Amino acid sequence: MNKQERNRLIQRISRASGVAQYALQKKMTDEQISQAAQHLDVLELVKSANTYNRYCQAQKTREANDKLKSFLDPQNSEIVSVGRWLINALSQNRSDRKETLLERDLVHKEDYNTMVSDMRQTISDMDQITLASTQESADKIKILEKRIDTLKGQLSRIEEYIRNNHGVAEWKRINETLISMGR
Repeated sequence: MNKQERNRLIQRISRASGVAQYALQKKMTDEQISQAAQHLDVLELVKSANTYNRYCQAQKTREANDKLKSFLDPQNSEIVSVGRWLINALSQNRSDRKETLLERDLVHKEDYNTMVSDMRQTISDMDQITLASTQESADKIKILEKRIDTLKGQLSRIEEYIRNNHGVAEWKRINETLISMGR
């Protein structure tokens, strides 16, 4: 089949079927074109269905393009929306900002650093109080130990005085009386 004959038959097939000439040129062999040209009446039967199919395809393409446009529109972007919310939240004063960020389980870096710094200071204060309390207790223990040693010394001298001046029996009686009073 020569080129002119092929083009002439493709024009007829295109008119009968509603299929674009470029598609027929690209996708059909000479033999297929010859066969289709012999059945143009059949192709005319499917032309309206083919036209309707192209119309439906165009509608679906338009819908897909609209969805794509909507998706790409910055006004509909979730990231842009979140960014606006975040800028708004960060532009508030400290207490409002903190409350707004906490609604979404977020914490501002400055607030976080302040909280951590406060906690460190509290722990440091507690350590110093504990150290001072421990030192104070140790000092009191030393004072009490010294007082106990003094009292033991005094008791020993009293015992010795009583034993020497009133006898051992008197010391035992006084000692038993003191022990029974302590119970």
